[in-house]
Amino acid sequence: MKKLFMIFLLAMSIQMCGPDLKLDYNVTKSENYKISEKKMKKNSLEVKKAFEEDQKKFKEKVKELATKVIEEQIKSTKNGGDDLSLQTAKQMAVRMIEKGIEYQKSKIEEIKFFSDKDAQISQKVKILDNSKIQKLQNEGVLFDLVAKKLKYKDVNDMISKMQSMDKNEGTSKIMNGIAEVMDDEMKKEENYTQVSATVNMEKINGKWQIKDLNEQIKNIEIIFSNLSQAIIK
Repeated sequence: MKKLFMIFLLAMSIQMCGPDLKLDYNVTKSENYKISEKKMKKNSLEVKKAFEEDQKKFKEKVKELATKVIEEQIKSTKNGGDDLSLQTAKQMAVRMIEKGIEYQKSKIEEIKFFSDKDAQISQKVKILDNSKIQKLQNEGVLFDLVAKKLKYKDVNDMISKMQSMDKNEGTSKIMNGIAEVMDDEMKKEENYTQVSATVNMEKINGKWQIKDLNEQIKNIEIIFSNLSQAIIK
């Protein structure tokens, strides 16, 4: 469980901010860049659209890589557990990552142009505060919350009731309870912190894109690859 939680935290920590759906941001330019206000605002919409498309691509890649690490972690422990329990654990972990991506939000504050081909997006990003959800790595705390979520008196009552169930049914119920607890924690505003972030954009062959996006994707591939090797050892 702790290893799956670590994968989840990594996936959340390297998330770039999600797309902003509002248009209430400032559009500015460097002093040396000559452009009309009207054209600059029009160009900002193109930059924003390209940013959102690239962000979606980035998030999908993070989800793909995190899921792959989870699958490798499940395979490495397969000899120690039944297929259904491991599959349930995988589904729970993937669900946690999907929800984490869903709840992380951002708001574009400013798009600044430096030339016809260079711009920078400044944002406020709402991200999970790892210090607030680290408590869920404590199995005692986690199972207390799961017992309450599943309407048991306490953990002992939950374990007692689970023992009378079919093993697969009990495992599935516990995993779903953990996923629901995680979902509840990710919905709480107090578990988030807000940071400022910037993303550089460039125009290549008439199309705006996040600068060095492919290089960033390669970097996260290396991070997840290293994590996978470390976990399996």
